[in-house]
Amino acid sequence: MSLRVPMADLVPGERALDAEQARYVGRVHRLKPGDTFVAFDPSRAIECDAELLDARRVRLGPARPARAATRAITWIHGCPKGDKADAIVRDATELGATRMIYVQTTRSVTRPPAARVVRWSKIAREAARQCGRGDAPDVSLAKDWESALDAAGDGTRIVLDPTGGALRDALAGARGPLVFAAGPEGGLTPGELAAAAARGFAACSLGAFVMRTETVPAAVLGAVALVTES
Repeated sequence: MSLRVPMADLVPGERALDAEQARYVGRVHRLKPGDTFVAFDPSRAIECDAELLDARRVRLGPARPARAATRAITWIHGCPKGDKADAIVRDATELGATRMIYVQTTRSVTRPPAARVVRWSKIAREAARQCGRGDAPDVSLAKDWESALDAAGDGTRIVLDPTGGALRDALAGARGPLVFAAGPEGGLTPGELAAAAARGFAACSLGAFVMRTETVPAAVLGAVALVTES
C-alpha cells in the first residue's frame, strides 16, 4: 500500500506541507523530490496522488473517491481509565465505525477533559491512514449517558450487557445504520441499562465470558463485519 498522508482541502496544484506533514514524509519516510504518495481528506472521504517537489511543497493531482466505510455505525462507550480510550478509537476506526461518542458513566473512573477529543480525533485519522481507510469516524464527548443515547440517531440499537440476549440474534437480518453502547470497567448500572431500554436499545451479551471494556468494540465490530451486510 502506498504511503498515505491525511491532508485537508485537496485541490489540484502546488501547495505547502505543514510542519507535521513535512516531517512525516521527509524525516520519517525519507521521501525525496519526485517521490509520490497518496494524500487523503478523512473529513470528505476523497484522496489524490501527490508528488513531493521539495522538503515543504507538493503537487496534488485530481481528487477521487477514497475507500470509506459503507455503513453508518455509531459506537457509544463509557469513559474507561488510562489509555484504553485510545485503543478503542483505533480498533473502532479499523473496523468501520463512523461515529464515536465517549461519555462519563456512573462507573467511569476517569473524567477526561473536552480537549481529549482532539487527541482521539487525531488517533482516528492515524488509524484510518494505517488501514487504508479514506474517512475517519467523528469523535465526541457527551455530557451524560442520556445525552449520548439521544444523540445516537436512527438504526438498530444494541446495548452490551452480560445478562442480555445473544448478539448474533440481534444482528441477524439487521439492515441500515447500527448503534452500539457499552460501559466502562464495571459495566453499566441498572439505571443506565433502563435508560437505554427506554430508547429502544436491545440488551445483548457477547457470550459466556465477560470481556475487558477495551476488547468489546473489536469483538462486536468484527462480528458485524462477518454476519451482516452493509
